[in-house]
Amino acid sequence: MANIDMQAAGGIEAGRLERCLGLTVEPAGRGRYRVTGGDEPHWVDLYAPLVPRCDCGDHLWRERVCKHILAAMLREGDERVIREVGGLVHALRALVASCAPPRRRRARAA
Repeated sequence: MANIDMQAAGGIEAGRLERCLGLTVEPAGRGRYRVTGGDEPHWVDLYAPLVPRCDCGDHLWRERVCKHILAAMLREGDERVIREVGGLVHALRALVASCAPPRRRRARAA
């Protein structure tokens, strides 16, 4: 598992997590991945000497965990990312349930 201090990296932002789910992650070595599915391919190294690295602007300029790093972490089965995906699914189910019309009960035959 990648050694990321998620608190120091700004945590897992829900929008980035959602966007990472549509990406394709191809292994390119131990902890290294080519991530495609966005505007252009990106390279992620989860085991860089200090912190995981990605060559995208979001990671380089904001120094945050980007969608590409999240996609690679998910590919490796990182429990923190999986737990956050579960939270997204739970929130989505609650939203759908709150918007759904009430179910009608069938009348019993006499």
